[in-house]
Amino acid sequence: MVIYIKGEKRRIVFALVMLGVLVFCSLLGGTALGVLAPAGEEGIVLPIIMYHSILRDNARTGQYVITPARLEQDMLYLRERGYTTVGVNDLIEYVYNGVPLPEKPVMLTFDDAYYNNLTYLEPLLIEYDMKAVVSAVGSYAQQYSQSGDKNPSYAYLSWEDLKELNERGYIEIQNHSYDMHKNSGRLGAGRKQGESLEVYSQALSDDVMRMDKNLREKCGISALCFTYPFGKISRESEDILKELGFKATLSCYERMNYITREPQCLFQLGRYNRHGALTTAEFMTKAGI
Repeated sequence: MVIYIKGEKRRIVFALVMLGVLVFCSLLGGTALGVLAPAGEEGIVLPIIMYHSILRDNARTGQYVITPARLEQDMLYLRERGYTTVGVNDLIEYVYNGVPLPEKPVMLTFDDAYYNNLTYLEPLLIEYDMKAVVSAVGSYAQQYSQSGDKNPSYAYLSWEDLKELNERGYIEIQNHSYDMHKNSGRLGAGRKQGESLEVYSQALSDDVMRMDKNLREKCGISALCFTYPFGKISRESEDILKELGFKATLSCYERMNYITREPQCLFQLGRYNRHGALTTAEFMTKAGI
């Protein structure tokens, strides 16, 4: 009888230790240790990489700038390891309509819609038969539609550029707000301190639907994904966006994604920011890809 009690104690201690290990690993969500699907869930593992600007000048590489050569190295790395690029619309089709996803999907996202995405990104996508998601800011598109400036060092894509890119099929355009990519009392799509829910809901709805209207009317694009400017998410923003008809959102949380048939899995999708100073091997290892 005494031996049985001691055995039970050992089993209890072992179970508690294992529980502690699992909890600890779950807190490391953005590291390479987070590549196993959550217990009890089946899901397709989906890494998403977040890029921004692409410039030839090595001196300007950094947190949000990568060279075309390094971007090409990233693409080669992914292709050699059997990854297939997908867009947000592919995820929506999988979740809502059962359209299959590739065995090893990966998503390449480019925020802000710099003109250099057309200059350098699209030719590489065509060469390697890949696709990418570009999230555009309406006020930027309007400004550069009026100015006609197409300098790849700083310009943004015009409405016509966005329309043509989307039609060619290698780049999928999504909604990055009309004019919330700034910090002027409100950081991105966040809620101001002391702001009522009614006022906040109206401000967010007006902005994203203004962008939605412009994309539909000027580009023929129906964007079902909202990409949070600066990754700023409020407690209420997801419910507001769902009510407006959005099927997915892109965050800046650095973590792996697990795509199931459950629609909620498409919200606050995690992305690994691609720092341009890292080599391809360094970045992919850090992200667990």
